[in-house]
Amino acid sequence: MNVTTEPEPPHYRHELYVQPQSLAQMRRIVACLVDLWDFRELTDTATLCAHELLTNVGRHTPSPRCTLTLRRRTDGVRITVGDSSPTPPTPRVPDWLAESGRGLALVGGLAAAWGSEPTPYGKDVWAELRCTRRTAVA
Repeated sequence: MNVTTEPEPPHYRHELYVQPQSLAQMRRIVACLVDLWDFRELTDTATLCAHELLTNVGRHTPSPRCTLTLRRRTDGVRITVGDSSPTPPTPRVPDWLAESGRGLALVGGLAAAWGSEPTPYGKDVWAELRCTRRTAVA
């Protein structure tokens, strides 16, 4: 009997401390990877979603330490940010005149789906971005 399995899709994982210079670096890395994976139509959306999820770590968790994971899918990209807080994110009605508070509304409006899952070390918050065409996973 011959069993074949699909190779795991390409992914990228980076542990970091959220601070202004690391956010700028992560935006560049996300943009480069999404382009490399041939999902250029998702580059701006992926960069914004990753930035918002990472910014929430710095504002709403006890530690700025987190993990950013990008995983290529056949129809897009999944962005996951893991942090040390077990408290799930709470979407709120944004005050459009306030300086902050719109991140999850932006992610929810741009992503095909998003959510959070508890982990042994805290939680993962993720966003699924899909493009309009299908690309085979290399």
